[in-house]
Amino acid sequence: MSRIGRAIGVLAMLAGVLGPASAARADAAACAVKYKVSPYTGGFTAEITVTNVGDQDIRGWTFRFPLETTATVVEFWNAQLLAPTVVVITQDKGWNANVAPGGSISLGLRAVGTAGADPAWFTVNDITCSRVS
Repeated sequence: MSRIGRAIGVLAMLAGVLGPASAARADAAACAVKYKVSPYTGGFTAEITVTNVGDQDIRGWTFRFPLETTATVVEFWNAQLLAPTVVVITQDKGWNANVAPGGSISLGLRAVGTAGADPAWFTVNDITCSRVS
């Protein structure tokens, strides 16, 4: 077989292996986030709703977003808190790991420090979510 034939064969194999898996992951993790802050003296709380706007179930999730450098999350509900500062990282609790298309997860936090501006981005499984007002 020629080098061109082998290259085409390798590309076809990679497309079959990488293409569908990557596309499925992007669809499965399509999300929209609503974020509402309520300040109080010395800190703030935030209500967060993450909605699956994709066409496949999200099966297990890690949720990330940036936080003001002066703030530290001291409590997070409906998710396991993995990192409380700079970039907040949370993970499903098992019982809420699967989110069907159109379904949502209600999360919340309490933090000390300044809320500042709303986070610039949110991700679920490293896929950027859209914002909902």
